Amino acid sequence: MAKNDTICGLDIGTTKVCALIGEIAEGGRILITGVGISPSTGMKKGVVVDIEATTRAVEEAVGKACKQAGKEVDSVYVGVTGDHIASLNSNGRIAITHPDREITQGDVDRVLESSRVIVLPPDRQIVHAIPRAYAVDGQGGIRQPIGMSGTRLEVQTHIVHGAITFLQNVEKCVTKAGLSVAEDVLEPIATAESVLLPAEKELGVCLVDIGGGTSDMAVFFEGEIYYSAVIPVGGNHVTNDVAYGLTVAHEEAERLKTESGHAVMTQIGEEDVITVRQIGREESRRLRRKALVQIIEPRMQELFQLVLEELERAGCMGKIPAGLVISGGGSQLKGCVEVAQEETGLSVRIGYPQGVGGLGETLTHPSYATAIGLVQYGARQLQNSQPESRENFGSGIMAWLKRMMSLVFGRE
Repeated sequence: MAKNDTICGLDIGTTKVCALIGEIAEGGRILITGVGISPSTGMKKGVVVDIEATTRAVEEAVGKACKQAGKEVDSVYVGVTGDHIASLNSNGRIAITHPDREITQGDVDRVLESSRVIVLPPDRQIVHAIPRAYAVDGQGGIRQPIGMSGTRLEVQTHIVHGAITFLQNVEKCVTKAGLSVAEDVLEPIATAESVLLPAEKELGVCLVDIGGGTSDMAVFFEGEIYYSAVIPVGGNHVTNDVAYGLTVAHEEAERLKTESGHAVMTQIGEEDVITVRQIGREESRRLRRKALVQIIEPRMQELFQLVLEELERAGCMGKIPAGLVISGGGSQLKGCVEVAQEETGLSVRIGYPQGVGGLGETLTHPSYATAIGLVQYGARQLQNSQPESRENFGSGIMAWLKRMMSLVFGRE
């Protein structure tokens, strides 16, 4: 296995840092060969609040993953999120001036670059410019225009942008850990790689990835991303509510949420009782489970009310007949599917990571979805940049010769 066939996905979350090492096996199959997890205390709502703590967590997680995989990596695909992330849809247009009017890779690159010419505040930078669809001489709905003939090429793109300083601070932590950033990847784009079905993306679906500090959402329509946003509510908000409402330590609140929590009050029996360890007391006390759930339910209702508001504001409700797919660690709260259905009126399922082998076959919990998706995203980028792969060696050589001739004769 060549070193450049090894990919590292790095999910730097509010509660944990997860690093996964993946390799591209024969036939393009992705195998997870290393897993590293470390506690995260230096991030809050997708933003670095302690560079040294985050750097240590990154070093520890990547170190564990590399040790298990028996490989070293020097670059990572980093998931980014936070309420500083925003998005918009843009358009680009260029003229095709080659004598034979055949569209080349250079033309595609130019039209994508033209779509990036947008007015942003000086403290913002573009994270992604994702092509949604192309048009050639007014004929829309084209997904791959290379090789087609025309005089005008247009593209619709989904632009994701974020605060420069916040993105730089994440990159600084990675750099201080002795690594470089191969690419910043919006977390719901990564998560979608591992949990969404192609048919769902084509029909129209909304992904909601419930993290610790924030929840990411992305709408896919006709196979491509249509809209994305970050909701400033995550699983940690539920934990904090429980800690405050029951006067317990954060660790105890997390235990109660995980073991006895539920998002729907009507599904809790009148006689259900839980044991609570209070701060500063050796003895535990017994409490009706409904006292816990009445704290959790309003916060989960708020989360999906905000999701619904975003969908309505962006005009997406008519574009998601496949409903909601919820993922991330927060999706494992009992009753999460039911409250999502109740608040949005949409069909809802939990998205479990899939499509990878090796250790990935054991990483089926939704909390691994983003990290697995980052590896899958990186593998796709790597495969797309290597047309001369073993499976397509001949066609890769022809493509290379064609590009060289294009450069010589001025077609690009």
